[in-house]
Amino acid sequence: MSCFPALFGIKPSQIQENCILLPLLLPGILKKLKIKKLYRGKLFAAASTPKLSIVVSGLGPALTGDAVLYLKDSPCRNIILFGSCGLVKEKPGLSIGSLVTPAKSHSYESFSQFLLEKNQKPKASYPEKKLFRHLLVCGKDHRLKEVTCATVSSLKLEEKMRRDFISAKVDVVDMESSAFFSACGFSALKGAAVFYVSDIIKVKPFYRHLDSLSRIKLAQAIEKAVDLLSALLK
Repeated sequence: MSCFPALFGIKPSQIQENCILLPLLLPGILKKLKIKKLYRGKLFAAASTPKLSIVVSGLGPALTGDAVLYLKDSPCRNIILFGSCGLVKEKPGLSIGSLVTPAKSHSYESFSQFLLEKNQKPKASYPEKKLFRHLLVCGKDHRLKEVTCATVSSLKLEEKMRRDFISAKVDVVDMESSAFFSACGFSALKGAAVFYVSDIIKVKPFYRHLDSLSRIKLAQAIEKAVDLLSALLK
């Protein structure tokens, strides 16, 4: 007997070919995607429309990676990871509210290694090439930017690593994408990611309240990203 319904809240046959994977459920996204009800399982939550499915995986690389591995046994073939990221350094075209897609993600997923072996060169994971290129083309009108990402395992340590990230030409940090890309590759699923910049390390950190203009930009970015994903996964 499949464990999928118990974990996801719906049967694997109810999953569509195109999926959006969310570490966190964003306010208003269900309404925007015309989803009336989200079904909750032991680990994940899921729902489908005739065109796409969404899965809420929870934060962190383990849950995100496991969600992808389980989705291998469903009709899902294309997955977009959608969430927030932190900007390492503000630059032209990259600020609060910018939409970005990682061309690669350096893996700092292990907390122990991130804490004790900071000088170790991390491995990198990559999105599926065709889906990534398609995403960039569809994202032109939404000012989607190609970036280099680092997937980190500590929000505290990312601040101490900021100079190292700048030296390594890392643009943004998140907590899932390297595991997501690795799991997609292992499962022969096409995966790419879309992030909105929600904070800037040390300058506008995640634990500080944003000013009103930044909050407006953030809301607009989420709105644009959902429009982009809806168009991309039709």
